[in-house]
Amino acid sequence: MTAKSLKQAALTLFAESGYDGVSLSEIAKSVGIKTPSIYAHFESKEQLFLALLDDAVHEEHEKFTLLLQNMEDQPPIERFYAAFRFFTDLDGLTNGQSFLKRTMLMPPRNLEERLRSEFIAYEDVFTGPMLKLLRECAGTEADNEERVERLLALFYAVIDGLLVEHKLYDTELYRRRQTLLWGWLQHALRSEQAG
Repeated sequence: MTAKSLKQAALTLFAESGYDGVSLSEIAKSVGIKTPSIYAHFESKEQLFLALLDDAVHEEHEKFTLLLQNMEDQPPIERFYAAFRFFTDLDGLTNGQSFLKRTMLMPPRNLEERLRSEFIAYEDVFTGPMLKLLRECAGTEADNEERVERLLALFYAVIDGLLVEHKLYDTELYRRRQTLLWGWLQHALRSEQAG
């Protein structure tokens, strides 16, 4: 039994049921071991969960970086649309991405404070590339950072809102909202270019 197999089993269970909905004995059973064997690899359920969260954040960042690299020759608005879709097309997520999104929506109570700083660090990883992209899209120079910060705040609010709506609404309504909000983001970009 390896730490990798334990992590794969735990990831699936946590993605489906959340931190509080999964016990170490369930994880052990799913890989065919006794619960105490887990402690050879992880000190606690919390440590296992946080290791999975770290892996999921790393995976998401790698995928986003690759997406932007593969689109370097595209116009800024196309790259911005790809970033928007990256964060809002939520049907084909990997187990790691599903686990990450679920944890963001419903963090375990005993880890809320710790995860708050983890999620700020997660967002910070995306902020640099997004600011650069928004500067290109809005045609704003570094001397007008307030415009770019407004656009970034709007972008994060939209993708966070859509993450919640994805859980609440059927696919047709979700896609309609996604399309409408993309239109609003484009309008905001044009407004900032004109302002």
